[in-house]
Amino acid sequence: MDEPPTVQGAIISCWTTENCSPTPFHPPRSRLYGLVPCNVETIWTESLTSYINRLGWAHRVSPGRLVAQELVPHLSSDHPSYQLSGFCRYAAMSLNGNGELARKWSTLLEHLTGQSDLSVLTLQRWIGNLSSRGHLRRIPAWCCACYAQWREQGVPIYGPLLWQYQVVSLCPEHKCRLEMRCPQCSRSQSVIATTRFQPGACTQCGAWLAASTGARLEQANDDEILWQHWVIRVLEELSVTSVDISPLQWELFFAGLATCLQEPGASFRLERLTGMDCKWLNPRLGSPDDPNSYTPSLKTILKFCYACNVTPLQIMSNQLSSIKALIEKRGAFQSARLRQRVPNRIDRQKCLELFQAIFDGREEPVSLCQLAKRLGYGRRALANHFPQECALLIKRTREYRKLQQEQQRYQIGAQIRQTVMTLHAQGIYPSLRKVKSILPTGWMRRPEARTTWRQALRELGL
Repeated sequence: MDEPPTVQGAIISCWTTENCSPTPFHPPRSRLYGLVPCNVETIWTESLTSYINRLGWAHRVSPGRLVAQELVPHLSSDHPSYQLSGFCRYAAMSLNGNGELARKWSTLLEHLTGQSDLSVLTLQRWIGNLSSRGHLRRIPAWCCACYAQWREQGVPIYGPLLWQYQVVSLCPEHKCRLEMRCPQCSRSQSVIATTRFQPGACTQCGAWLAASTGARLEQANDDEILWQHWVIRVLEELSVTSVDISPLQWELFFAGLATCLQEPGASFRLERLTGMDCKWLNPRLGSPDDPNSYTPSLKTILKFCYACNVTPLQIMSNQLSSIKALIEKRGAFQSARLRQRVPNRIDRQKCLELFQAIFDGREEPVSLCQLAKRLGYGRRALANHFPQECALLIKRTREYRKLQQEQQRYQIGAQIRQTVMTLHAQGIYPSLRKVKSILPTGWMRRPEARTTWRQALRELGL
């Protein structure tokens, strides 16, 4: 296999076909491959950053490289090249939002791919002109069960926009909590991958992110499941409505609340009944002329509406009977703050036995996060109760992983030498291209792998 192609080379290879003379039946050629987004018309709409990742992999280059060579030149003033790695790691999550950056990137991708209306992959379609931060997660999340199911069915593996909402904590299909750490290396995922690992693989170590599906998935309690069902239903309602009313005008929501708060003491009564800090209900704080004005996040708004047994769209439509009845103490309300899970009492004997099993070599060393998840406690709880054991565990795990890396390098080197010798015995020159075509993808990009290949050639007198 040749060296990894540049983005431009990959694009040219996609364009090169026989008898490609333009005809009236061919649409205009696009700069990038016209990748179709996943599930645009459903609640499982793909996110814009997931689309960028899949676009890079479709061109057989890392998504970060695609961004650097094809997108950043059009946005050089906003994204200097020396800041691109940090942007891809975390800050790129804002591309899924409803701000100016999301609109600029979606428009640019529409122009480069020939796909229309990629803005539906951002929050602009879902929450309209609600101007506030805090809608999206800082790092990507995913459902292990969904990834495993999609892989088994042979359908594209992607990142739905739904998983990136802060207010969404469960997979609506499998009722399990969304994951945010790799089961192998315990690191978070880059928003835009800078590696060529396949979809569904960790952007840091390349491990399969659904590897923990064989273990017990963390299930939620009944209260949280009811809350998440309501959240998904409301988000779907907002998405469907925004097709006819684009963008959604949240001024109608705050105007409807102001109507309910005309009675003296109404804001204080709602705070007491819902258990929430509802200072943002004060109409004065919503005034653009007020320096203390504050627009709540979508999560805050949905928690308030859930407690009042009303949806945001009902308030926008001036259907305020539920809130008025609640203010007048005639209505029953749901707890806006879901019952927190009471932490289990630490079983010191069980924890110490597992620590000792790892130290004695009877159990494989794991990270502190993985151990805490296995025991069913929080990472901080273990660190507080067993500070010395945790420090020793971290040290042992680092040594174990370092040993694993050395063993892996040795195995790769041995495989490279065997491949070179086998090709030479067959009368085939063991060129770098030929060796790369036989070995797994990515092996020969390692400096030590190429050094081993050169040493093997010198031993053969080549």
